[in-house]
Amino acid sequence: MASQTPVAVRSFCEIDMQLTSESYRVRWFVLILAWIFAALAQLPQASVVSEYFQITGELGKRGHQGPGPITPLNEIYPAFAADALVWVRHAVALTEGDDIRLRYTTIDNAPRGREVHWNSAWAWTIVGAGKVHSLFTGQPLRKSIEKATMWLNPLTLLALTIVLSAWVTRRGGVVLGVLVAVAMTCSDRFYEGFFPGYVDHHGLLTVTAFGLMLGGIFMGAGWWQANREGTKTLLPDSIEKARSAAVFSAICGACGLWVSAASAIPPVALVGIAGVAAIIIHGREAMRAGASFDGQTWRIWGRVGAAASFVFYLLEYFPQHMSMRMEPNHPLHALAWLGAGELIAQFGERWLGRSRERWSNLERLVWPAFATLAGPAVVIIGGAKVFSVLDPFMSRLHNDYIQEFLPLWRTVRGFDATAIVQVIGLGSLPIIAAVATLSYERKKASIVLWFATVAAGMFILMAILQSRWLLNSSGIQVALVMVVVSAWTINRSLLVRSLAVLVAVCVLYVPTNAIRFINAHKQVKKREVSPKDAAACVNRDIARLIRESQPEGDITLLASPNASTGIAYYGRFKTLGTLYWENTEGLKAAALVHSAKSEDEAAKLIKHHGITHIALVFEENFIEQYHRLIYPKAPPEEVKQTFAYRLLQEKVVPQWLQMIPYKVPDDLTDLKPVVMLFKVNFNQTMPEALYNVARTQIAGGAVLEGEKTIDRITGEWPQFYEPWLLKGELLAGRAAWKEAAQAMLNGIGRAPANLKAGLFANAAGTLYNNQQHTLAVEVYRFALNTSPTTDLSSYLAWILATSKDDALRHGQEAHKIAEEIVKAQPTSPAYLSVMSAALAELGRMPEAVAAAEQAVATARLRQDPSAEILAQRLETLKSGQPLRY
Repeated sequence: MASQTPVAVRSFCEIDMQLTSESYRVRWFVLILAWIFAALAQLPQASVVSEYFQITGELGKRGHQGPGPITPLNEIYPAFAADALVWVRHAVALTEGDDIRLRYTTIDNAPRGREVHWNSAWAWTIVGAGKVHSLFTGQPLRKSIEKATMWLNPLTLLALTIVLSAWVTRRGGVVLGVLVAVAMTCSDRFYEGFFPGYVDHHGLLTVTAFGLMLGGIFMGAGWWQANREGTKTLLPDSIEKARSAAVFSAICGACGLWVSAASAIPPVALVGIAGVAAIIIHGREAMRAGASFDGQTWRIWGRVGAAASFVFYLLEYFPQHMSMRMEPNHPLHALAWLGAGELIAQFGERWLGRSRERWSNLERLVWPAFATLAGPAVVIIGGAKVFSVLDPFMSRLHNDYIQEFLPLWRTVRGFDATAIVQVIGLGSLPIIAAVATLSYERKKASIVLWFATVAAGMFILMAILQSRWLLNSSGIQVALVMVVVSAWTINRSLLVRSLAVLVAVCVLYVPTNAIRFINAHKQVKKREVSPKDAAACVNRDIARLIRESQPEGDITLLASPNASTGIAYYGRFKTLGTLYWENTEGLKAAALVHSAKSEDEAAKLIKHHGITHIALVFEENFIEQYHRLIYPKAPPEEVKQTFAYRLLQEKVVPQWLQMIPYKVPDDLTDLKPVVMLFKVNFNQTMPEALYNVARTQIAGGAVLEGEKTIDRITGEWPQFYEPWLLKGELLAGRAAWKEAAQAMLNGIGRAPANLKAGLFANAAGTLYNNQQHTLAVEVYRFALNTSPTTDLSSYLAWILATSKDDALRHGQEAHKIAEEIVKAQPTSPAYLSVMSAALAELGRMPEAVAAAEQAVATARLRQDPSAEILAQRLETLKSGQPLRY
């Protein structure tokens, strides 16, 4: 009697495209080894990348050493990860709001804000990662959310690798499972989608497209064939297996629609089209070879996909946020999927059936055709109101200016030789191998190979037309590799099959992963930072300075789209124009302000949108692009008459724009960024405006031009005190000390009374620190005659008691002043120190030491930072030496 395999074991071992047949334990053992390899390949690399961005993050801090961040959000992300910044802002906003769904934001399109149609589950996943990080580190949640992004993507990819490779192992054997695990781990495009810190949805979409295609392959593209003794095929050997794989494919596709319908609908459609193409090209040959078409498999694919995507729609939108927007997931997309599944099923049944039955019962096609076309009909009728990409403004933006929407031949211009080899060379090998296999096998080729090749070809064509599809096509190419390897080796020995997979992964995937890790490790070891990544530090520094210019209240920033995203992220500012289809209104508003034809028109728009600051960065100011987008028929030279162009290129600054001086941090000067910052101030007077211009000129290195501007102000508006002080600083910088002192005194004399004491102290302190003790004493004496304070008295006494200039020291006067100030504040460590210096100058050392000891004791009791300096002075006095500075 033949032995029977237990049901549980049979369900695992009876597989579809069976490349290997191993025991349950062997499969799990090998698969776990593959997962360990995946973890070792991904996590150390993530650690190196994390260290790299820690190094990058130290740039541009201007000596900031405190435990707190220099801006509300602080972490540095990859240069290509602008969307990750927005995901983090959305995640942080969820933790601060009451809504559990991500449906609205005020980060752009100020002051109204706009709708958001991003995946709430992924935003909460980012939050969850932050909460875990906070739990283990004790750091505030906002900071932990930023920190956790470095590890969220690699761990997510590892988890998804485990899920998909396990499913493929169940369907096709452990060799194919290992192929999937290694490819997902090492493929450049998978890695790009899950790059540490790049918490965008593109990686998720790559995996959902991959799962969609894997399901399509293992459902046999709607075909099945019972295995004949001694021969295996690429098709499932039962209807049940084909249909269960269709369920998996549909669920993956529905998850893609949930994440981003605009990016998931084309893959779903292409899988269906590839199924139809396979029927037309090879359907009858497949039937002659013994295969059977099962239309119900495609119906299940359509029904499950429709049902799952509809459930996901309800999770995101029901009941408060339902609207007729066709860009995100929508019930009409589910209806189209339902209809498409029925149409594919009927097409196959009619095409492969008897010729006299092909055109019978045509009324059965009515409802699926209506269901499939309902969505496109709504788009055609509703136009840009329901599908924003049809707006000519957004269409021009996508086609001309957004990198991911550009064709591949324009994108590769920015690639180096290695990247071109990887994307064009290695990326083409799977489709070349598939076409070669089809040419060799001809009629003997499996219909699954035709299906996979057609699908991969269409995905590659999409990637050529728009480079954004490179990531999605990478998963399809991995699936194609799996089919090609299976086609060549399915009826060969285990050794041959294993070697074939080993060769495939060693040629296509493992080397690029090793190169990535080696290059990243070298960068960290040398502490080399990419200029593009370092540019984020400039954005953070700009955000810091803008917030310093307005410590309280909301800030609304006008800048280019990329600068708006980057700078506003670090400062948590509002802004207008960002490159998201939901923000069409904000982009148009930003374009109108930039392209205003007069200062008055610009001022009106700026007031309307509540803009508080403007940032213009030369490298990517987007001025010409904004003008071409909003006025596509205008002659190119017309841009030179716009508000933003004249502001940036001709330095025509309206009186109501207050220039904010900006000097690039010393460790970022190699980037050579040219930045102009403005604060909107409709109350600014002309001398105030010119003064801020002068400060900006000086900060930018144009010192002579700045000094000329100062001289103009002091000549035309001599009552304005701040230019005199700035003039004094410039003269001091040239060591023209007497002229500097006079300029500073001119300014202080015109300053408000409540500011004079501090200004006197700063002016005299500058002179003293530069060894101009005589001039410092003159300033202090002048100050005490006009704005006397005990602090100013103490400074004067200190110089009289400690100056290295013998002719300047006057112990008696210093002691007299010290007695007065100590009488006013007997426990002041600073005043007691002045007293000790005066007593030492008079030769009364025991009393000087006693006063110094009291000063040190009091400072330490108060935990005053000056305690150590006072202790050093005490040691000098104990040695019998007076203080000299």
